[in-house]
Formats: sequence, structure tokens, C-alpha cells
Amino acid sequence: MLSPIIIGQVIVNGLSLSAIYVLIALGFTLLFGIMRVVNFAHGAFAMLGGYALYYLYGKYALPYPLAVPLAALIVAVLSLVLETLVFRWFYQKMFQSMIGLLGLNMALMFSSVIVWDVYERSIPPAFSGVLRLGGLILAADRLMVIGIAIIALLAFWLFMTKTRYGVAMRATADDVEIAEAQGIDTRTIYRLAFLVAIFMTALAGGLYAQIYALSPFMGERPLIVAFVVVILGGMGSIPGAALGGVILGFTESILSTFYGAAVSSFVSFGVVIALLIFRPWGLLGKPE
Repeated sequence: MLSPIIIGQVIVNGLSLSAIYVLIALGFTLLFGIMRVVNFAHGAFAMLGGYALYYLYGKYALPYPLAVPLAALIVAVLSLVLETLVFRWFYQKMFQSMIGLLGLNMALMFSSVIVWDVYERSIPPAFSGVLRLGGLILAADRLMVIGIAIIALLAFWLFMTKTRYGVAMRATADDVEIAEAQGIDTRTIYRLAFLVAIFMTALAGGLYAQIYALSPFMGERPLIVAFVVVILGGMGSIPGAALGGVILGFTESILSTFYGAAVSSFVSFGVVIALLIFRPWGLLGKPE
């Protein structure tokens, strides 16, 4: 018989994982959808977001509501240097970007090893208590992660649907040449999209590192998650990234709780393989 403790754990873990996975996948699919860049350095930016939060909150004791977005913003702003030096040369070059950004990922990862060594660190939880809701027992730190992710996703949706730059991003994603013919400065849009994508990735990385552990090799898991989620939802599809993140988050939470992490990974990748065979463009993607 399922106890309220187990039910609460499954629900909260599923929601927190889904929220983080959606943030990670949105950053990945935004770059692909607008610039046709397959960002193999995605996990490295998530890792850097974890280290930024570690210093701002864990070392310098900034208030948590300030440290979380500020850490992501610092990583996003500093990453504009890499956008100028590396990323801009791979825009609209999907296959070339795979190789070039894989090299960037390796460079960032091993540079982090030199700076921070290979040992794992932990980011203190924002809250250590639990919340009792009826018969359910919910971990307060996981609820905080869910709340932050929901705020970030709502802000992203408002930006993409209600602002001039968001509409310009969607137009550029649909057709670059037509967007330029309508007077849209695609170079500015690319740079802004890159900033938003890395901000969400670094934000997700900080939350992920706080739940699990922080190390220079932490980015491997977020990178795999990004691929799995966007394949499930459809490459370049923002609603698909959201749907894929929710599916993967709850699947992992349920299966890992009752059957273990090995079964969870096996089923997750099995579903992706089956989807690639029968619907390679994903659940909400479009065949090209």
C-alpha cells in the first residue's frame, strides 16, 4: 500500500525534475529552433550555473531569491564572449556546430577541472524543513525549486508572446530570409536568443546542482536530458520541449522510486529509441 510519504515524494520529485528538465530543454531547443545550432556545450553552461550559485549563495551568502537569478544572469552575460568568438560562426550550420561545440564543451569542462579540481561540492538547501498538506509530506527545498522554475517559465512565455523581441524571435525561427525582408535585425535577435537560452540553462544547472551535487562533470547529465527531452517533444518545438520535460520528469520520478535508477534510465532511452523509429520528428515537432 502506498503511504502519503511515498506519494508526496513521487509528486514533488516529478514536479521538480520536470521543471528543471523543461528549463534545460527550452534553452537547447531555442538555439536550435532559431539558429539551427546543436549545442553540445549545453551541459557545460548548466555546470557553470551551478558554480555561480555555489559562490553567490553558498560562499558569499547572498539571499537565495537574489542569488539564483543573479548567478544565471552572470553566466549568460559572460557567455556572450563565447557567442562572439565561437557560436556565431556556426549559426545555420547544424552539422558543423555539433563538432565545434563538442570541442567547446570539452574545453569548458577541463578548464573547470583546472580551476575547481574534480571533487564534488554541495550547495546548501534554501529550506531544510517539510510541508504537510493533508496526508502528504512535501520537501520544502523541492517546492522552492518548483516555484522558481514556474516563475522563470511564465516570464519566458510572456516574453515570447507579448513582447516585440519575442515575436521577432518566433518570426526568425520560422524563416530567416522573410524576417530580414520585414526589417528584423536577425543579428541582434540571435544574440538575444543566445542570452535567454544560456540564462535558462544556467538557472536549471544551479537548481540541479543544489538538488544533487556540483562538479566539473555535472553537465553530462543535463546535456543528455536536453537531447532526450527535445527528441521526445520535437527538435525546435518549444511546446514540445515543455511536454517532453514533464513526461521525462514524472517517468524518472515514478520508476526510480519503485524500481530503481537503472530501470528508469532503461525505459527512458527505450522510449526515445522507439520514438525515433516510428515518429522521428517527435510528439509535437514537424517533419522536415
